[in-house]
Amino acid sequence: MKNSIANRFAYFSFTLVVLLFFFHFSFAGNSSGKISGVVIDKNTRQPLAGVNILVLGSKTGAASDEDGYFLIKNLPPGSYNLGFYYLGYKTILKSNIIVNPRRVTRLRLEMEPDILQSETVEVTASYFEKPREAVTSTRSIDFEEIRRDPGSALDIQRVMQALPAVVSGTDQNNEIIVRGGMPGENLFLMDNIEISNPNHFGEQGTGGGPINMVNTFMVRKVDFYAGAFSAKYGDKASSVMNILLRDGNPKKYSGDFELGMAGTGMLFEGPLSTGNGSFILSARKSFLDLIIRSTGLTAVPKYYNLQGKVTLQLNRKNKLLLNGIYGADKIKIENEGTGGYTRGAENVDYAGDQYATGATLQTFWSKNMFSTTTVATTQNKWQIDVYRLPGRDTYFQNNSTETEYQFKTDFVYQANRMLKLNWGASHKIADFHHNLWLEPDTIFWYSKPGAPPDSIFRSYPGWFDKQKVQSRKEAVYVQMSIDLLKRMRFTGGLRYDYFDYNRFSSWSPRLGFSYSLGARTTLNFAYGVHYQSPAYLALTANPKNRYLKNKYTRQYVVGFEKLLREDIKFTLEAYYKSYYDVPVLRSLTTADPFDDFQGERVNAGRGEAKGIELFFQKKLTGKFSTTVSYSHSHARAKDPRFGTYYNWDYDYRDVFTFIGGYKMRLNLHTWYQALKNKWWYKATSWILPLADEVEVSLRFRYLGGRPYTPPVYHPEFRRHNLWEYQYNDDGSRENVLQFEVFPVGGVEIDQNQVE
Repeated sequence: MKNSIANRFAYFSFTLVVLLFFFHFSFAGNSSGKISGVVIDKNTRQPLAGVNILVLGSKTGAASDEDGYFLIKNLPPGSYNLGFYYLGYKTILKSNIIVNPRRVTRLRLEMEPDILQSETVEVTASYFEKPREAVTSTRSIDFEEIRRDPGSALDIQRVMQALPAVVSGTDQNNEIIVRGGMPGENLFLMDNIEISNPNHFGEQGTGGGPINMVNTFMVRKVDFYAGAFSAKYGDKASSVMNILLRDGNPKKYSGDFELGMAGTGMLFEGPLSTGNGSFILSARKSFLDLIIRSTGLTAVPKYYNLQGKVTLQLNRKNKLLLNGIYGADKIKIENEGTGGYTRGAENVDYAGDQYATGATLQTFWSKNMFSTTTVATTQNKWQIDVYRLPGRDTYFQNNSTETEYQFKTDFVYQANRMLKLNWGASHKIADFHHNLWLEPDTIFWYSKPGAPPDSIFRSYPGWFDKQKVQSRKEAVYVQMSIDLLKRMRFTGGLRYDYFDYNRFSSWSPRLGFSYSLGARTTLNFAYGVHYQSPAYLALTANPKNRYLKNKYTRQYVVGFEKLLREDIKFTLEAYYKSYYDVPVLRSLTTADPFDDFQGERVNAGRGEAKGIELFFQKKLTGKFSTTVSYSHSHARAKDPRFGTYYNWDYDYRDVFTFIGGYKMRLNLHTWYQALKNKWWYKATSWILPLADEVEVSLRFRYLGGRPYTPPVYHPEFRRHNLWEYQYNDDGSRENVLQFEVFPVGGVEIDQNQVE
């Protein structure tokens, strides 16, 4: 059977290589490409006519028409930098725009009005983009930056780990943990649809996993807010990741096929038959099981995902977006341990699936006001069976389904060039069905090793969580942004949230202030209160958890921002973040380490994080690109028993990241042009480490040691320690030691074959 699988895979691989060989050879040759796109007002979303678009370093360009569209034809394949110029608006510079032969590269540009024009203050163009509502701790990245990031494997969550504010728990998980926070504190949005966890094999109540489901080749841009974000976003304590997808090709059908060690995938896009829109579809599936199973291993992950987007231009004032993403995954771990009852020896049968689907209507009410209304559904399922062998002696089961039905609407009104107002509301139905079971446990007292137990020290009953709950969440907010005295920008907002299940309501103020010392230097300050409701599983784990309060953070951020050159930016920020009413297990609030309250939690957790962050970035506008980030921080939590503080779970202290890239344009060299005319090179260039443009990228990361608690063995007890709890000598489970430093890195070579 194993040989049969291996032979089928070898035959499939050989056939694919032969097909790619002839396909590449038949289509080799020079052909020009195009750049097209649309330019709109960033605040009103209205198209801008007459914008001048120039290919920097050349005399080629175009101008946008009355609908904001532009087209630049007859561009030799390669990478280009573009400039967008329009009177009364800030100039936009875009770097490393890739043009492929016989293809159209599509862009969407949002230009912001510039109130400083015609004043004595110098106006400077920049390759860096920043959302208007965000004052501090933000980063916007486009697809090309994601594609070029070494070591991230096209995972948008791992790309964000280059920021000084972001860490992850392990290399196997892409969880976004921000400024001393915890898993599950990041809000994910995809085209305005909230997604609880966009990953395969995601852990319940968190936002991370080993493999992200979102197809990066469908991403247009990602905006990330690392703290003190605007009132538009809520129910998360630390950060926001806003994923904006691109539209499909509205002119012609096209497709791509990908093949890697992790699996295979395809992407297909084109115009709708109705002529008023486009679609883009993606499907990916792993085949690691076909390769690894032949080696005798059983713990092989299997997963696949589907994603699609349909864009419909209903009329000049209304645009409809239909989005959907689905993923399924399973793994069976059996006979992988060495015995005992530690976590590494568990036998696990895991299956899960998750989806998010929704419709968003964009409506233009006037030249100064538009709205976005979204109706969506998201769902996550887990089926977990943990057992002993032989006989599949199950001691833990989890069959859970968590579904959310969302309706929300947001309005934007640009009163004038200086004042912008945002307001909105949301209604969410939370439907969670939990069915969990953990077998009873017993601690025996032994006086002699190997002898029968003398007595039972303590017994624990089995734990059950079997509930079907339907509740609702409501929210309203208002936000304003105003430019004062030509140099100052003030943002302020207020948000109200209500969760029906625990009867908890909250008001969250948000403030931001930015002062320009010139066209290149800015001082920033931001403050925010951010509430987050408890995880659904925590609420149903014990009847007494019904009225757990929402935890919240207070965040203060001050920053200094310097544009050293149009493609070089430096940022320095300091922050203080405090946690209140964090739900913790009641068993951790007593002095007895053997206390167990059947999953009961109380709002006794307190903590704080403070630090300083440096970020330096040079965009790829020529041969070099560089990103350097460093953070020094300290995160600690308060022991509810004694009132003392200990290092919190993700207190890495020092984190340093370096990313460097160097682009070589081989097509400018005569030896390479001669090589390309060889027939054997045309046939094999797709597997050779040469191309018209080659970029070598390097990532290096240094992390200080993460806190941990060493295990203490008590020979007088014998206990099935199912969750591998680790105790201090006094019975506590705090982090008292620190791991050694942890350097990680990677090298990536990107090829851009333009002929």
